[in-house]
Amino acid sequence: MSWRKYWHTKEFVKTESGRFCVYHGGSRDSKVSLVLLHGAGYSGLTWSTLGENLASLADTRLLALDLRGHGETEVSEEELDMSGQRMARDVVEVLLGLYSDIDLGVVIMGHSMGGALAAMVAEMMEGLDKGPRLLGLVVEDVVEGTAMEALAGMHTVLQNRPKQFQGLEQAVEWAVRSGQVRNVESARVSVPGQVITETGELVARLIEDSADEEVEESSQGPSKREKVDNSDSIKEEEEEEGTESIDDFKMPKAPEVKPAVDKTPPETFTGSQVLRWRIDLTRTEPHWSGWFQGLSQRFLSAPGARLLLLAGVDRLDKDLTVGQMQGKFQMQVLPQVGHTVHEDSPDRVAEVLAGFLVRNKFCQPLEDFSPALPGCTFHI
Repeated sequence: MSWRKYWHTKEFVKTESGRFCVYHGGSRDSKVSLVLLHGAGYSGLTWSTLGENLASLADTRLLALDLRGHGETEVSEEELDMSGQRMARDVVEVLLGLYSDIDLGVVIMGHSMGGALAAMVAEMMEGLDKGPRLLGLVVEDVVEGTAMEALAGMHTVLQNRPKQFQGLEQAVEWAVRSGQVRNVESARVSVPGQVITETGELVARLIEDSADEEVEESSQGPSKREKVDNSDSIKEEEEEEGTESIDDFKMPKAPEVKPAVDKTPPETFTGSQVLRWRIDLTRTEPHWSGWFQGLSQRFLSAPGARLLLLAGVDRLDKDLTVGQMQGKFQMQVLPQVGHTVHEDSPDRVAEVLAGFLVRNKFCQPLEDFSPALPGCTFHI
């Protein structure tokens, strides 16, 4: 699926480091922008279904970018300079390029590695005398203590991924069956931003090119926003006879709550349309520990409102446990989701974020949206 259904604009921002691909969504005139940073191996398209849902709840701009080494972003220097500080500086440079002349506040949100980068960006923005104001920080499903412990098993995780796929359908099906993404619609727009052809073309770009004519003929247009009912589990859509199913890949029915994780050894597929990952994450190993060291203290000391969004309470480390008991941040735990919380349950995450933004008076609610009281302690 093309990005055009979920974002109203894509542009490339040039900095001293390179050319960064960014997607714009939500309100075009809001004084607040939610800046979204993806995890390692993903792209800005991972936020697509969440962005569509959030745009119907709160009057905020949305900005998702492809970090260096990911998506359509191209950097002039060596891409493997993927230290946390370097990537955080990239984000700051992009924000200065976009928002230097606009009276704007930003909330930085990141998933996994992107969450660690979001905390670094927040730290860097404190020392700026120009550019947008930092209003808040949202970190999704990453905690310093558990992340550092998990690094020892990263090689096994990466080795269990197929190295290649025979076509996009196979890549999407693997992502859903393996549990990487539990939402079929989100997988269909997100996975194309993670794989490339044998000639190095990003599949998401090829889908965009092929969809241009269809988008022009569409009566809805790319800026049309409708709230989508997304399920946490994989399911087939019931279609009327004679219509084309949105599940073009003919995914079989999955369990009611969670898809079974495929335990079979990884397979290297061959065929006429061989796809491989956009980035070889094993080559980023020298930077893994640097991404997460100091995350807890950066998060706790960040100015403004803070939200920690988790898939399980067992992920809290000592510093965050103490901080949560002291009421230093809001914590929200969503059940029955995997690590990619915002893709698995974009509607629920959108409601949490909209409530966070509205309660802190960063933006106005839309469609009579009334934020629920947070379930955990909240402090600005």
